[in-house]
Amino acid sequence: MRKSNRILSRRAFLRSAGLGAGLIALAPLIQACGQGAAPSPAAATKAPEAAAPTAAVQPTTAPAAGSGSKVSVTYVAMDYDQNMSKDTQALIDEFNKSQNNIQAKLEVVSWNDGETVLLTRIGANQAPDIANHSAGGIGEFNAAGEVEPLDAHLGSDFLKPFVKSALDAFTTEGKLIALPYFLDPRGMYYRTDLFEQAGLKPPQTWDEVREVAKKLNNPPNIYGFGMDNSDQWWYAWIGAYGLVDDLDSILPVDMKTGKCKVANEQGIAAVQWLTDLIRKDKVVQPNPENANRDSDEQPLFYAGKLAIITTGSWLPTLIKDNAPDMKFDVAPIPVSKSGMQHVNAFWPDGVCMFKQSKQKDAAAELLKFMFSKENRLLFAKQRGVVPEREDVGTDPSYAVSKFEKYFFEQVKISVNTYKSPFPKNQPKNMRTIQEGYIKAWLGEATVEEAMKAAAAQVDKDNGVA
Repeated sequence: MRKSNRILSRRAFLRSAGLGAGLIALAPLIQACGQGAAPSPAAATKAPEAAAPTAAVQPTTAPAAGSGSKVSVTYVAMDYDQNMSKDTQALIDEFNKSQNNIQAKLEVVSWNDGETVLLTRIGANQAPDIANHSAGGIGEFNAAGEVEPLDAHLGSDFLKPFVKSALDAFTTEGKLIALPYFLDPRGMYYRTDLFEQAGLKPPQTWDEVREVAKKLNNPPNIYGFGMDNSDQWWYAWIGAYGLVDDLDSILPVDMKTGKCKVANEQGIAAVQWLTDLIRKDKVVQPNPENANRDSDEQPLFYAGKLAIITTGSWLPTLIKDNAPDMKFDVAPIPVSKSGMQHVNAFWPDGVCMFKQSKQKDAAAELLKFMFSKENRLLFAKQRGVVPEREDVGTDPSYAVSKFEKYFFEQVKISVNTYKSPFPKNQPKNMRTIQEGYIKAWLGEATVEEAMKAAAAQVDKDNGVA
């Protein structure tokens, strides 16, 4: 991660197209776009020091004895930032050098095009062997019967170093459908220089946030609180509950009954808080209903226009690149009432294997190489993201600053917003919820009216009205 477009469009849980429709509409094969850039030096990626020789691999379709040919596996990766292609190509090049049986090929596509590329290839029966995508997308592919469970291919010993919550994020009906690739718990960042000048402490509750934001709000030079139109609702929603024994109970749609909970006491309170910040306190930047986290909100913060912003673990790297002199710190996502324990959320991405792969054993060897401690440590340093392996998250060469240490611990108390099994209507459900709270933000309905209508529509769509 180097620039502010690092995660621009990957959070596609408001997508309009489901897998079934996509397979029908996109059956003709479209050539993949965004081929990987020229590789960086091989030293940029490490081969696992203790890796077993890959020559012992027995691919699903092995090359003829003595032929000297290699089996081919293809990895389709999403483009997170300007260095993703060259960094990932270096990884693939190092894998190819490390053994003689498998030739891995990389294709890097943009997040805007990624789902179309994968849907098209699945529909044409030409899926890649493995691919990187969002948990939501992988959940949809799995619901369509296109994802190969990884447990038997990787083995329990390989998976031991992984953080439990990271694996749980991709475990459906007891089967691991992807390896966690990109974890992103969140934090509330604040300008320490502004806080110190005003004699303020970092806020812990919603009421404290409102008071601090009002004191620091000085538009158009400084807005007290940054707001986006999607993630910010989640922060308010989980803050209304705080940390509870069963994190699944925080999800807005009940996993067992399909009933929507956004019009309950916590749901009304969460949207009311956000609406008050916008309409009553007037402490957020203009037009929050249209604001995008990556292209609008984050750039405002490191341009010095926001006092507070809630976003992911990548922000310190963005600030280092865009505003290296900025004084800032991070605090937990605020809760609704004093005394509640803070909770977090993450929107994980993963790497899955497709059932269409004819080289599953070889693809598994590539996955093992990609997810070795050495290579995941390098990835975490390159992208500024939270590791999914315990031995990486605690490695002193990764956990250098307070931010790495803070966010790695936050993974353990994070709600997975794409909790498995993936509800088939989740993209539609979340779109309905978003439309509801935006109506309240715009003053088109009261909070209670808007969220009751949204909950009723979600229940109807889920067949539980």
